[in-house]
Amino acid sequence: MIFKKPDFLKSPLEYYRGQLESVFGQNASVFREKSVKKKLPFVYTLVFPNTGNHPMISFSYGLSFASHPDQHNKVELYLEMDSNDMAWAHIVGYLTNQLRGDCPFNSGEIIRIGQKISENSDLNAFVVIPPMDVKLSERIKDGRKSAGVVLMELLPIYEHEVYSIQKIGLEEFIKRIGKEKLNPNRKTI
Repeated sequence: MIFKKPDFLKSPLEYYRGQLESVFGQNASVFREKSVKKKLPFVYTLVFPNTGNHPMISFSYGLSFASHPDQHNKVELYLEMDSNDMAWAHIVGYLTNQLRGDCPFNSGEIIRIGQKISENSDLNAFVVIPPMDVKLSERIKDGRKSAGVVLMELLPIYEHEVYSIQKIGLEEFIKRIGKEKLNPNRKTI
């Protein structure tokens, strides 16, 4: 007989993890980083590995504990990439840890890294977009009494594509990338 922890004893992270694991039907690996901001808790990165059913997906947990005047919802980040390179998974936790409280992570925000994210790819920046996956567009609960968190996707881009986004608009840019958004070696737009 397998015993489960009762719901009233679960931490917010366990609720959040449970919600995501039920969506993807597999267990996530969890990585923890000490906060670089005083008085804020750890940042966690939940990683679902690349399988035949879906690409590697990495979620943050800890961004929603920081407030920003331009942030109207509790927000967490995620990134999808058709790669097994863990640099893609860990960049989500790194950006969450470094930028929480300073960046609102609203749709259209540009985040410049200044260097390649992975050795196997020249992508070196991100644009924040709403979730493209219908399953991830709903709020994810992180507690019994929680209203849930809103997920925002980090879309990897080449830094020089910022001008394309400004010229043609974010919506058209996303349409032009299409399914290639998961490819770490995609062609520039």
